Amino acid sequence: MVKISLIMAVYNRADILLKALMSIQAQSVKPYEVILSDDGSSEDIAAVIGQYKDRYDFRIRHVYQPDKGFRLAKARNNAIRHAEGDYLVFWDQDVLATRHYLKTFTDHFKENEFLIPPDPVRLTKEQSNRVTDKMIETCDYSSVVTRQQLRELRKRVYKDWYYQFETRFFKRKNGYKPKVRGGILGISKKAVLLVDGYDETYQGWGAEDDDLGRRLYRAGIRGSNVFLHEYPLHLWHSTNKDADKSINLDYYNKRLAEIRKGDVEAVHGLSNPLGDDEVKIIKI
Repeated sequence: MVKISLIMAVYNRADILLKALMSIQAQSVKPYEVILSDDGSSEDIAAVIGQYKDRYDFRIRHVYQPDKGFRLAKARNNAIRHAEGDYLVFWDQDVLATRHYLKTFTDHFKENEFLIPPDPVRLTKEQSNRVTDKMIETCDYSSVVTRQQLRELRKRVYKDWYYQFETRFFKRKNGYKPKVRGGILGISKKAVLLVDGYDETYQGWGAEDDDLGRRLYRAGIRGSNVFLHEYPLHLWHSTNKDADKSINLDYYNKRLAEIRKGDVEAVHGLSNPLGDDEVKIIKI
């Protein structure tokens, strides 16, 4: 059996986080561990989760870095460094999933391939408010998810299949799709180490997943979508994603030219972290 380290990037919103953990507990295959990769929450996440730890059949560790703005790439690297599993599954704190979602990852595990589900079914605010604990525990969202949402989900899967066919059979040299979607990703730790993890130079929202994906493809690690019947769902919440986007895109475009030439290791990655922040590790 593949040993899963499930990495969940978190920032406050403990109420939503508890729903995600409930969904993980309801999976037909459980992870060995869940690592909460905290980007500087002001809420006491460890204390809140600690009240419910007896409900879970997996161990939980809280890896915390101080809040210096949005530093998702660095937060994820913190978790990767401490992960003990040979398979890393990334699962955002606002994501729920159907019963055999994690099992699909383990059933199709390959060291030289990453698995990427379709973009989650994005629940509206009204739909999210209708999700009950019983739905999460039974993994039955049929009364909430619409047929149209499921049709759109299937279209996204078929689109990824087309990209897979095009990349593999037409040998597209610069093919990089299906793209990495960092909140719903399964990849061997060996493959992540090959490219030295996320590039911590990315601060503020955007482009860190595309950067990782481009480096993986250039290193010979391909993406595959095998999630026709199992899928993730995204709980509604307010967001603000545009503040630093242009800064990251400028850096990303610079790196893209270097990656195409074969520079697949992160500029500031697992072996060369950016900054000297104290990272706290708490066993829950």
